[in-house]
Parts: sequence; structure tokens; C-alpha cells
Amino acid sequence: MPGENEIIESIRDNGTASVFDIASFAEESVEEPRFVSVTVRNNAGNEQTIKVPNSSINSETQDVDPTKISREDMEEIIEAHNLCWLTIHDEWAQGELDEFCYCEYDREWIWADDAVFGFTRDGEGYFHIDTDYVRCYDTDTCYYDHEVANDHYCYYCENCEEYRDEEHDHDECGEGSGESYFDNQRGLSCNRQLNQLFGMSSSTYSLSNSMQYTFGVEMETSRGNLGHEEYQDLNLKSVYDGSTSGPEYVTGVLKGDSGFKHLKKICDSISEDHEVNSRCGVHVHIGGSFNRRFTIMLLRLGYQLQDELFMMMPASRLQNSFCKYIPTWAGTEIDFQNWRSRIGEYIYGSETELDQHHNKKRRHDHYASTRYRWININNFSTASGKPTVEFRNHGASMNYSKIRNWVLICMSIVRYAENNQRTIWHNPELITLEEVLLESLGENLGKQVYTYYKKRVQEFKPAHAESNNKLPSQVIAEHGKIS
Repeated sequence: MPGENEIIESIRDNGTASVFDIASFAEESVEEPRFVSVTVRNNAGNEQTIKVPNSSINSETQDVDPTKISREDMEEIIEAHNLCWLTIHDEWAQGELDEFCYCEYDREWIWADDAVFGFTRDGEGYFHIDTDYVRCYDTDTCYYDHEVANDHYCYYCENCEEYRDEEHDHDECGEGSGESYFDNQRGLSCNRQLNQLFGMSSSTYSLSNSMQYTFGVEMETSRGNLGHEEYQDLNLKSVYDGSTSGPEYVTGVLKGDSGFKHLKKICDSISEDHEVNSRCGVHVHIGGSFNRRFTIMLLRLGYQLQDELFMMMPASRLQNSFCKYIPTWAGTEIDFQNWRSRIGEYIYGSETELDQHHNKKRRHDHYASTRYRWININNFSTASGKPTVEFRNHGASMNYSKIRNWVLICMSIVRYAENNQRTIWHNPELITLEEVLLESLGENLGKQVYTYYKKRVQEFKPAHAESNNKLPSQVIAEHGKIS
């Protein structure tokens, strides 16, 4: 009988070795298809079966996650099915490829009619018309936000109420005139040390747990006056306010640890020779780049927290006409279908929808009555002011510690609205001020600010019990809603 080696040798000699390719005995691998069919609901409410990349399917729920679809694959989906996922609207929208536009900077698809071309932090590109973009009055150039505009030497002119090119002659427009006792607010300088001296920039953010929002404070007084020598280096403006008998002091834009340091300097200077009363208040502005989705979440979050927040305020701030409560229709009924009408009503005070005539690039009366909600969104929602959220419900004070804690609370609310939108949307009733502070300020600083909050609540609890003014929850219990 031939041996094993002889058999192998005879096979080699016959030239039939390829028949015995050992790989042919291995189990054949099956390659998963790159595209799979799924059923989605389009913006018309109809179900439609489309093919999406297998990588966009959630392995646990088997649902498609449109945010995981690349730009190239989405273009194929649009051409094949006339459907595109619009992140800002949270829906599959019907349309041709030329009806949509991809924003490289935000990495999202939008309607082409809503796209603006201009400068972003990464260069030039498209972005959504509802972002806080800036259009330069002199050059008609668009910038993604005010910081990008400043980087390209385009700055906001208070008197023109426009963003102007650096070559703009401010003497011609009379900047600094108006109902001001004095205006010593500073603009950003090329001198870094000078910016830090006046609190406009900072290399550290330890006092705000690394939150880098800009902030500004308005302090109303009932009596007092700062002399020329006293406000020379304060980055401060003193204006006439008809609602109080004394001047209102408005800080320039502040930022970071140097901003808080400068705020203390301002508070110490004003408190030496000024008085306040129950007609006065403190308004805090938090600056950033805020879109419509943030606005929805901010109103829902503010409505949920407003009872807690007004508990730490004097009784005079309850049901106050200058810091009205967020109405129920804005705090609980607003969603991604009716937001144009709800936000429009919140800003314009009537049944007005946001459209080409009412948007962020259109002026709005600076003294419109709608700005008197305790959360005022008019500044960043129209072309009437700088891109800030204003918090109006704090009682009168010139005390740095109180104002600093309130600034941190306001910053925390803004940060939470930006970074916890899923929780705000699905479970707002579970959110507390303590959670917001700990989430935004961290365990150590968050506990310090919350301890301060609880002391304030206990301080004003007796006055609230004696007052006829009601907290938001008491208004709801009596009337079923806040109008």
C-alpha cells in the first residue's frame, strides 16, 4: 500500500493540488450588507421605507440614529428617497438635494432657505439663520457669532445698535451720547493685560468651574453718585432708569476670574455711597451663542425651576411686573412643532410667529413689555441687543458675595439648558435647582452655592408667608395656570 508521502507526491505530479485548497473547507463568511431597509415617518406624517447605513442602526433598539449617517451617505438617501434628516427640526423632511444644505461647522443638514454663508471658527461655510450670527453693517459680511465677528475686527456699536467694521468712525454716530450720567465701559484691547485689568478676558475660570460664558450685571439704586475719579477704571456705565430714583449701573462685558475680581471692585465702589430699596433690582446677563433649540429648553427649564428661584428672593419680587413669571403655555406647551408661534408670542407679546419679518436679524423695541419676564430672551432672539440671556428676578443689592452667587446660578441654568436637553425634554419634573448646580458647578462649588441658596430661602420664608404676593406654584393652584 502506498504511503502518505507517496500519495501527496502523486497528486503534485498530476497537477491537481489546487483541487485540495484547504481554504475551501473553512466555513464561508457572510458579509453584512452596508445598507439596510428601515421604515421612518416623514414630516408629512407618512411612513416610508428607506435604505440607511447599517452603522446607523442601534444594536439594542434596532432604531436608526440619523446623526450617525455621514454626509455622503445622506446625499445618497436624499437622491434615492427624497428624504433628509434635519437635526434642528428632529424630523425626516421631504425634498430634492438642492433644497437642503450641509453645515460643515455644526455637522448637520438644514433647509437651503435657512442657510447663511459666512465665517465660522473653522473658516468659511454655511450655518443656520437661527444661530446668533452677526451681519456687519459696513461690509454685509456674516459671522457665525459675535466672537467670530470680533476676531475679524467687527464690533458692536452701542449707538448705531449695529455691528460695525473697525474702520467705522464712532465720532460720526455719537457713541456714548444718550441718557447716561457717564459711560466708561471698555472695549477689547490688543493689550491682554489691559483686558484682564478691566475684567474683559481671563486666563483662568476657577470661580465658575471652568464655565466660560461672558456676564454683565445691572444694579439699580435709589440714591447715590459716583464721582469722576471713582469710575475712571471701573469699566462701568451709569444710566437714568425711570423705574428707580437713583442711577442704574451697568457693567461692561466681564469674563472669567478676572471678571469676578473686577465685579467685586465695582460693588465695593458703589456700596460706599449708595442706597437701594424694594423698587430696585439686580439684572444679570449671560452671554453665549444661543439657538432656537436652546430657547425651547431654557423656557421649559426656567418654568420648572421658577418656584425654587423665587423662594430665595424678597417678597417684593414675587408677582413683580418687572420680572414676571414664565407663562404655562411657554413652559410646558412649547415643542418642536409650535415653537415658532410660542417663542414669537413670548418675544412679541401677541399671536406672532417667527418668520422672515420676525427673527434674529430684525429689530425689536428695546423697551418692549415682553422683556419684563424674569427670563428675558429678547436680546439674543432679535437684533435689539447683544447675544445674552437676561435674568431679572434678583432683589436689590450691591453686595459682591450675593451677586456673585446669583451670577453662578444664572450661568448654571444656561449651561444645564445647553447640555441636558434630553432630560429637560422628557423629564423636566424631576429637575431641581440642586441638580442643576451640582451638574454645572461640580460637587464642591455646587454645594457651596446651594448652601447659600438654602440660607436665602430660610431668610425670606417669614416675609413670603405674610405677603399677599404668590409664588408661581400658588398662582397655578389658584388659577390652574400662569397666564
